[in-house]
Amino acid sequence: MSFDRILMWVMAIGILIGAADKISGNHLKLGDKFDEGFQAIGSLALGMVGIVCLAPVISSALGPVIVPLFRTFGADPALFGSILANDMGGYTLAMELAQSEEAGLFAGNIVASMLGCTLVFSIPVGLGLIEKEDREYFSNGLLIGLITIPIGCLIGGLIAGFQLHMLIMNTLPVLVLSALLALGLKLIPEKMIKGCTIFGQLITIVIYVGLACAAFEFITGMVIIPGMAPIMEGMEIVAGIGIVLLGTFPVLTILTKVLDKPLNAIGQKLGMDATSAAGLVFTLANSVPVYTMMKDMKKRGIIINTAWLVPATAALGDHLGFTAGVQPGMITPVVAGKLSAGVAAIALGFIMTKNMKEA
Repeated sequence: MSFDRILMWVMAIGILIGAADKISGNHLKLGDKFDEGFQAIGSLALGMVGIVCLAPVISSALGPVIVPLFRTFGADPALFGSILANDMGGYTLAMELAQSEEAGLFAGNIVASMLGCTLVFSIPVGLGLIEKEDREYFSNGLLIGLITIPIGCLIGGLIAGFQLHMLIMNTLPVLVLSALLALGLKLIPEKMIKGCTIFGQLITIVIYVGLACAAFEFITGMVIIPGMAPIMEGMEIVAGIGIVLLGTFPVLTILTKVLDKPLNAIGQKLGMDATSAAGLVFTLANSVPVYTMMKDMKKRGIIINTAWLVPATAALGDHLGFTAGVQPGMITPVVAGKLSAGVAAIALGFIMTKNMKEA
């Protein structure tokens, strides 16, 4: 039995454990996590269905430009989809644009879960939640995390068994873009952050337009945007992810409790305070709580936590659930890629902040 299949069985057992706890009085609080998994369908649908429906339209409209442009550099146009998070349309768009299935899986699952997630989620959401005085350290952490994304892409791709030539040709553009973003954050941080925020807002507009038009067409039969995929295609994907999350969240709760002490010990050995060490654990599930915790972290902790969350956010949470829902065979490459880049980011962050003086 493959490791991916073992993980699916673990999550299936998590469903039974969560349901049993809910029925018996929620004594372990795993019943709440069971509910949380299914309740995530709403937010997933808002973030995904619109772009899933629009993906064929976007592919048809941009394909004539994107395909020859990427071919000029020897890369697959699927990489264009990786500017979106995997669970916010990146996977769907990558697979629509892909010239080869391998490249689509690589861009839509591995690259999008790190690069796309940073552009449309981590930067805009993080900026909305952290204190203004922490932005400098947040930006430094982003810079470090972006540098390590290509490492995770290569490792994830190799674990998936993809051809080395394809990986190199499609990782080079990621390396260049990551380097440019990191350079921008170093030289013009305010403009870069503003640009990412605007980009995130534009993506949200596109998602809502797609969702509204698809829903209108479903109810009335009247087509507003020709060529869109039916809304039920998107809803079917979201429902599949929600089913997986029924078990993912209870299992993740158990796992974070088990990992809490060892990860905290590692964090403190790296010279981080208790809050910063705890942030490393929370990131594995979802990075949102970590942003609100940053006001209580030391400068070094903010930088290292941000560097870690750029590639590693939701590695054992939403991104695991999403991957299990759409491409179960990619679970191990995605998780391994995200975590390896995250570990590299922590190591680099530790080196770069070694002589940092706290105020």
